[in-house]
Amino acid sequence: MATEKLRQANTGIRSFWWWLQCIVSLLLTALLVMDRAEWIDVPGLQRLEWQAYDWRVRSTLDGQSDSSLAIIDIDERSLFEIGQWPWPRTTVAALIESLFTTYDADLLGVDIVFAEPEASHWQRHWENLVEEYPSLASLPPPTDGDQVLANTLSNYPVVLGYYFQSSVQAGDPPVIGQLPEQAHLTTDSLLSLPEPQRYTANLAILQNGALSAGFFDNPLVDADGVFRRVPMLQRWQGELYPGLPLAMLLALLGQPQIDPVIGEGSGVDQLEALDVGGFQIPVDADGSALVPWYGPRGHFEYISAADILEGRIEPGSLKGKILILGASAPGLMDLRSTPVGAVYPGPEINLGLLAGMLHQSFKAQPPWIQGFDLVNLCALGLIIVVIFPRLNAPLLMAVSGTLLLAAVGGNVWAWHQGWVLPVAGLVVLLLAQTLWHLSMNLLRETQQKRWVAEWFGQYVPPQLVKSMVESGESFGLEGEERELTVLFSDVRDFTAFSELLSPSELTRVMNRLLTPLTGAIHQHKGTIDKYMGDAVMAFWGAPLRDMKHADHAIEASFEMLAALERINREFVAEGKPTLAMGVGLNSGPMSVGNMGSGFRMAYTVMGDNVNLGSRLEGLTKVYGVSLIVSEATAKQAPDWCYRRLDQVRVKGRRAPLWILEPLGRWSTLSQERCTWHAAFETALDHYQAANFESAAQAFKELGEEDLTTQIYLARSEYFLKTPPPQNWDGVWMHTDK
Repeated sequence: MATEKLRQANTGIRSFWWWLQCIVSLLLTALLVMDRAEWIDVPGLQRLEWQAYDWRVRSTLDGQSDSSLAIIDIDERSLFEIGQWPWPRTTVAALIESLFTTYDADLLGVDIVFAEPEASHWQRHWENLVEEYPSLASLPPPTDGDQVLANTLSNYPVVLGYYFQSSVQAGDPPVIGQLPEQAHLTTDSLLSLPEPQRYTANLAILQNGALSAGFFDNPLVDADGVFRRVPMLQRWQGELYPGLPLAMLLALLGQPQIDPVIGEGSGVDQLEALDVGGFQIPVDADGSALVPWYGPRGHFEYISAADILEGRIEPGSLKGKILILGASAPGLMDLRSTPVGAVYPGPEINLGLLAGMLHQSFKAQPPWIQGFDLVNLCALGLIIVVIFPRLNAPLLMAVSGTLLLAAVGGNVWAWHQGWVLPVAGLVVLLLAQTLWHLSMNLLRETQQKRWVAEWFGQYVPPQLVKSMVESGESFGLEGEERELTVLFSDVRDFTAFSELLSPSELTRVMNRLLTPLTGAIHQHKGTIDKYMGDAVMAFWGAPLRDMKHADHAIEASFEMLAALERINREFVAEGKPTLAMGVGLNSGPMSVGNMGSGFRMAYTVMGDNVNLGSRLEGLTKVYGVSLIVSEATAKQAPDWCYRRLDQVRVKGRRAPLWILEPLGRWSTLSQERCTWHAAFETALDHYQAANFESAAQAFKELGEEDLTTQIYLARSEYFLKTPPPQNWDGVWMHTDK
């Protein structure tokens, strides 16, 4: 009754912990699935995804540069030599003209907007000067810089820049300047594009003179302020306008139509890319592309604008090159935060986008990315819920590490194929689940260890208790039948020995005797059943299963006998008599469990095979040996050399059995010992065959030191005088316990 209640209580507690582990694991999975489905927002998860993306970018920069692309840089040196920005339009015109006439550039994109007329500024100042100095009235007015720049633009392939504004604040001016001609698309029905509320564009006179124009603002900067993706198109009042890199590509290709590439999957049409004259630009549903990153700041060639204006560059050195005119000087505010640098010039971002278009080297987020991530999260969560509660801590860490490597490795592989797949959700799910299950394992194992130690610690060694906990087996105290090996040991004539000692000294001697004997049993994975005065009962194979229980029991028996020899040497030195001990071992099915009454319970073994072990220990005195094992034990430990002592019937059993004495492992037995063993076995064969004359002669030759040999010599001589009956089977009957 008590055992069953204890078993039910332990099972109930284990079940509670298991269900708690699984339910919380499911909740963690559901939380991340709902975040990916955009039903909730898990704080920090998106930022981790961005950081994972930035890490992949920085880890895979190829460092290769395209010599046909360069930046004409309005840098600090240019401002120092030419003057503060804005420069006179005539200076800008001279710069542009030099790029094409002196240096043979192929195409120029301008990452600057000319929104205010320079002519009105000069006109106003000229009128003021004429009023103050009337003699100036006879001179022609200053050159109209806007017109000069417009004339220059009309002579060369130049793509201007401008910007949209996604929202309007109170006090913002109305739209400024003139937009370029809109982009021509075969269809825009599936395009969900940014729709700005105002723009600042170039003067009409300049825009009309230029080849085209493209915006350089980015309304899709991520919430952490980092440029990762840029819209290729924006919609203004129903018309579509390209970004500066796309406008430059269109100019290079002769202004072809843009063909949206629509992917058909799961019954839903989704925008996948923009086809521009055969060049495909992978985009998401918002028409934005991930910026291709080739290297840190300065990866592309930078040429100072001052060097162009001052003619310090070799003529023709820019032949066939595609250029972007922009500013890297900090004071001009065209610096951005990017995955490859916290301070990154805007012109280089645009040039990188153009390089990606020309080399078709974009990374892309496939349209099925959300469904893919949801399936992965659900599958991983299901695997974790099914497997993790069943694993111990080391195996859990190994499985978790394998899954983590598979998730990250698969993601990196996809990256190299050009796919940008989410990874933060999987990593967070794995780490959170691993931490949770490790914590629960620790709590569960601590509880199990406490329970096992409480109920088994008094029987088995601490290292075996640890093995029981780590094995993951469920240990019950209820009775069950198992294949075990039982040991009985008894110190001979201990009663007479104890009469020589005082009670206190007897206690010390008992401790000195039982401590090493118990240590030998524990050292070889045995379980102490009980102490009976100077006798010890132990068994192997429970509570922790042991496939080598017989082998370990024999090893422990030899260690016990060796320990007694060491104690006897101490006794001799102390003037005490020496002690002898007999050990009996038997193997077979036995009932093991917590047995007793409602008042007192004990974890013990019972059964006929247990009683036989006790009988074998008693026979050690008869045959003058220290250790006897049954033939069942010998069969389960074949590495040992055994001497057949006798075929006997013991009290309480009808069936005869062979009893044997282990002499040592075959691998360690000396040649002399092996020869003696073979001679004894031959003599015993003569005896069993009723060839008593040959047996007597053989046993005489073995010597007089061995009691068993003398027993057989006496029996052989007796049967020579008084032959046994015709049906004699060689079995000796023992009637004493």
